[in-house]
Amino acid sequence: MLESTLSSLVGVYDLAPVDITLGRATYWVFLVVAYGTLIPNTARRTAVAMVILLAASFIPVALGLADGTIPAARAPLVLNVTLTLVGSAAVMVWFGSFRYETVARREAAARELGQYVLGERLGAGGMGEVYHAEHRMLRRPVAVKLITPAQAGSPDAIARFEREAQATAGLTHPNTVQIFDYGRSDDGTFYCVMEYLPGDTLEAIVDRDGPMSAERAVHVLTQVCGALAEAHAKGLVHRDIKPSNVMMTERGGMKDVAKLLDFGLVVSNVPSHSDGRLTEVGMFVGTPEFMSPEQCAGGEIEVGPASDLYSLGALGYYLLTGRSPFAGRSATQMLAAHLYETPKSLLEQAAVPPALAAVIAQCLAKSPDDRFADASAVAAALEASIRAA
Repeated sequence: MLESTLSSLVGVYDLAPVDITLGRATYWVFLVVAYGTLIPNTARRTAVAMVILLAASFIPVALGLADGTIPAARAPLVLNVTLTLVGSAAVMVWFGSFRYETVARREAAARELGQYVLGERLGAGGMGEVYHAEHRMLRRPVAVKLITPAQAGSPDAIARFEREAQATAGLTHPNTVQIFDYGRSDDGTFYCVMEYLPGDTLEAIVDRDGPMSAERAVHVLTQVCGALAEAHAKGLVHRDIKPSNVMMTERGGMKDVAKLLDFGLVVSNVPSHSDGRLTEVGMFVGTPEFMSPEQCAGGEIEVGPASDLYSLGALGYYLLTGRSPFAGRSATQMLAAHLYETPKSLLEQAAVPPALAAVIAQCLAKSPDDRFADASAVAAALEASIRAA
């Protein structure tokens, strides 16, 4: 049956080769246009999709040549017509995507928030986007974080971020990112203006260069301790100490200056004039790889400054080994491990001074009472561990 069907099709292309090819190519042109219309995408992703669709349009041609329904003499005509139609449509769809993306970028670049003109986007997360910006009058480069009500989840969340900005704006330690301004645009977008920090996060540095030496890791950790000491003294707990929240930059000619970022999960132990606390104590928030047992307990234990010291110990473990204490597990398994397991000794994972391994181990103690008294005590112990080596 199949053979008789194929034999009946042999020679059909000779009757109207152009019309038949146009008809078959129209199907692929429709798919290309439908993709560009119904699935808006970046120019790069659109280009990949167009290449795939263009290649797929030649599959029926190849099959036709193989089974003889398309005469070999007609192959150049069929290929040229298919390539011209489908290829032209693909190029136009890609160009439209490229133009749309260019216009969108220009609109974002020209957008102003108060005295700030937004430039390129530096990054994005679940709660907002960060843009490189410039103060219109001072020409000072800054970083602007935008958080819309839709991204935050509710207007109440926006109000919480505003109160957090007010709290963290009072932090002046040189190793804490400085907040210059905050406000709301006409469309309800909350924005927070911070100092612009060219450089790399600890996560990017370790991914690129591998684990740090003990000396450099201590240099970084003591700076973070300084930032935490001031925050804790003001009743603020960060709750999200992790490699991607510490930026290494250059300031005043000094290299390897650590800056603690993103107080978006900060909790205040100081009563507010409006509703008591900036965020609810015991909320299940943080990054599983670096969360303290108190955070993992999900509200059973109050989260205080000692929680940040645990996360600081996990950060130190990461800097010295290139991996978090319980890497390679699912989020749920990590939470359970922070609650009940002791990570492998640093001495088994890296060549570090025993005194430094002991400091990190004490930071990672399960009970807050077994950790250091405060961030300043951790900094002193870190520096002593290097001197003793």
